[in-house]
Amino acid sequence: MKQNNKVVKVFCSGCFDILHSGHIVFFKQCKKFGNYLIVSIGADRTIRTLKGRKPYLPEENRLYLVKALKDVDLAILGNGARGKMDFVNNLKRYKPDVFVLNKDDSAVKEKRELCDKLGIKLRLVPRIVPKGLKITSSTELWKLMRKK
Repeated sequence: MKQNNKVVKVFCSGCFDILHSGHIVFFKQCKKFGNYLIVSIGADRTIRTLKGRKPYLPEENRLYLVKALKDVDLAILGNGARGKMDFVNNLKRYKPDVFVLNKDDSAVKEKRELCDKLGIKLRLVPRIVPKGLKITSSTELWKLMRKK
């Protein structure tokens, strides 16, 4: 989406610990709101804090994988300082036009307040599973791998 040949920056964040098809679908949803997608990836210490375990993939690996995706224009690490809000410094630095969250994000209220304060449009998207794909989540994949 270009507005008068203007770059419309879209921002999203997450841990992306085990990259899977649900993440790709989410990035495609995000990209529909603009033409430059910035993805802030939760630092290793963020995953340890939020999930109570070490990450499956180190932050450098997750950053590398997300950067390689066609819909992602810029991938950056969160600073790991504030748990679910570890992206705040990146949000302030890159000043996106739109911040996209899944509708079921557990911190929608806090993120909405931040966006209102910074003048950023907040958009919520549903988790969808395209035809032919199975539902996947990092948590479920993690559980399967631990069983083996």
